[in-house]
Amino acid sequence: MITEILDSDVKICTLDQLLSPTIDNALAITFDDGMRSVYSNALPVLKDTNIPSHLYLTTGHVGGKNNWPTQPAGAPAFEMMNWEEIEACVEAGMQIENHTVSHPNLCQLDHQQIEDECETADLSIEKQFGRRPRHFAYPYGLYDARVAGIVGPKYQTCVTTALLPLGRKLRAAELPRLDSYYLQNRRNYRRFFSPTANSYLLLRHGLRVFRSMI
Repeated sequence: MITEILDSDVKICTLDQLLSPTIDNALAITFDDGMRSVYSNALPVLKDTNIPSHLYLTTGHVGGKNNWPTQPAGAPAFEMMNWEEIEACVEAGMQIENHTVSHPNLCQLDHQQIEDECETADLSIEKQFGRRPRHFAYPYGLYDARVAGIVGPKYQTCVTTALLPLGRKLRAAELPRLDSYYLQNRRNYRRFFSPTANSYLLLRHGLRVFRSMI
């Protein structure tokens, strides 16, 4: 994936840079949860290419497994990175962001529980790396207007799982994010911003919305 992107005219930047009005034809690379595969598979490539990335970390499962209470039955089990491995990612240029403590469906929590999930994770990350997260990912991409109203003001951006390109008029608390699952054809990485790619994203987004309504 990285090779195809670097061979195109697409810029890879941080989330902060991506929000700049002067940036065009750009993307940011993000990872969720903190599985050990980020350390073993992604980190060597990121170090070799010297490109930035962000990890949305589920802090309550560092050094454990992805067996949080909301994990669907039958979901594959993965080992999570420990703090030392995450530190190696930071040293290579990865920024650690907030993905809550326990990976809950925030729509099912009350106001104080949402506050606690965010603040506890923020404090853990700040204690380890001396930096509070500036960005947030909703677990499972699930949120509503109430959740966005609580979480949004805490961070520079909050990302969803909406399969859409990043537009200028989108709300910072509800930014779309492209799952690489839908770009398994390596040729797609060479034409991120083409009309064909945008049409594909809109189609996939529409299908996902339709299925959620059935």
